[in-house]
Amino acid sequence: MQSIRHYSQQYIDLIDLKSNLFRTLPVHEVLGPQVPALRYIAQIDSDGYIHTMHANFIEGDPHSLILTFDELLRHTDFPAFMRELLAALEGEYHTPVDVEFTAKVEEHQGKPQVQITLIQCRPLGTIKESVYLLPQNVPLKDQIFSGKSVVSGGSVQNVHYILYVPPEAYFSIPNSAERNKLERAIGKLNAALANETFICVGPGRWGTSNPDLGVHVDYGDIYNAKALVELTGGPVGIPDEPSLGTHFFQDLLEGQIYPIAVNLSKDKFQREFFEASPNHLSDWITPEAGLEARLRLIQVSDASPNSHLDLVIDDATGQALAFLVHEHEISSEGRQVIVP
Repeated sequence: MQSIRHYSQQYIDLIDLKSNLFRTLPVHEVLGPQVPALRYIAQIDSDGYIHTMHANFIEGDPHSLILTFDELLRHTDFPAFMRELLAALEGEYHTPVDVEFTAKVEEHQGKPQVQITLIQCRPLGTIKESVYLLPQNVPLKDQIFSGKSVVSGGSVQNVHYILYVPPEAYFSIPNSAERNKLERAIGKLNAALANETFICVGPGRWGTSNPDLGVHVDYGDIYNAKALVELTGGPVGIPDEPSLGTHFFQDLLEGQIYPIAVNLSKDKFQREFFEASPNHLSDWITPEAGLEARLRLIQVSDASPNSHLDLVIDDATGQALAFLVHEHEISSEGRQVIVP
């Protein structure tokens, strides 16, 4: 029960018509007996148990409301309507679709009636499918990081630059003005590196709207990157929860940008490679004061002359490995198996 409360929606975004403002308020300040469909979207936490509401009357503390949508799913036609809607859209688009919708629940003669309004939809982006296997016999010193991707099967080859945001430096940024400097610099680097093969590595979720959860950028700031690597766990302290289902994630798939999650408590991550390598930031843009401590541009060949980075995602497991490739050894056997 505690996990249900922990992961349930805690706040509601709304338009305050009296104040003409967008606001975000706790659930218990918004929902109450005045909401006709309350018992279909919320349940009551009472003495460690979750109870279904049989009317809109709230017994006890309004803070006991938990948004579960349990009754909406179990006792209305909502699931059947959504299956029909998604099947129809997939049939027209010839691919699964991402949708935004509203649902209105009203009771007529004691029976719930659901009205769904489709707001927008778009085809779900996908990464081009191929069969890839993790390389064998890569020396430990050449394994830069490992991780996992929700996209199984992929490869980024000939990576020469890595845009790196150090976790501690990012989370010590004192205010939004300083954070905006970092965001602008990432956007400038994205444009400057348009003809280069590069990936982005940073703490938490790339593209999040909450800067406390990761690097707050827009798709337009990173669209030239070939992969976004999200660092979680360990000293970062960010939960290992990928941002699936978001518009940003769909943009990544459509742009053929691989999302990778690296848990610093479990996966390989050569921190010295990322933080001891020379910073080439000023070679490409003119950074504002203080940025070079918060944003690093790593040139892979600094680790070993005539080298680049390859990133491979295993088709069967989603396991990812980024490793150095010494160009004079490319013809040697046993380094990599890729079946297009």
